Amino acid sequence: MKEFYYQDGLRVSVFNLDHKAIPYHFHGEVSDMMYCSRGQITIELPDADEVYTVHPGEVFQVPHPSKHRFVNGAPVGTLSRYVLLQIGAFDINFVPAAKEIAGQFAGRAMTHVADGAVYIEGRKNDIIKLADHFEQEKPEVLTPEEQADVVEALRCFASRGIEAGHPQAAGQR
Repeated sequence: MKEFYYQDGLRVSVFNLDHKAIPYHFHGEVSDMMYCSRGQITIELPDADEVYTVHPGEVFQVPHPSKHRFVNGAPVGTLSRYVLLQIGAFDINFVPAAKEIAGQFAGRAMTHVADGAVYIEGRKNDIIKLADHFEQEKPEVLTPEEQADVVEALRCFASRGIEAGHPQAAGQR
């Protein structure tokens, strides 16, 4: 994980996944918006008993407070990468009994999400400015390839984003 930007309620990180999964967790305040830039990302949502897969150029959003984890869904030996955008006050809560939860998804069929929606809470202009900024200035922790992926992801979030809160997020119903 490379967290390199957290200002004005926007947090941007890059995750390069080998075949270790991000632990199950949930957020009370922010939703995870992810953009798959390499490989394939599998998203497991235990509360909904659903498994999704996202390919390069596609997005997915997990509304808070849904339990979830991101897994490299590409063949063993293939790196997968995603760019994560969160809007709001960051918080994270890890879930105990992860092995038991993971067992419920073993061998499960996945739903491919080709045209996922992301809800950007009226922050489109801020996201565009951030993409412009990262296009001009590479954060020190990023490789040039990761920098290009971040810019592409932010532009995708801005162009496809719905300027409202996620309808399934806590407090949005």
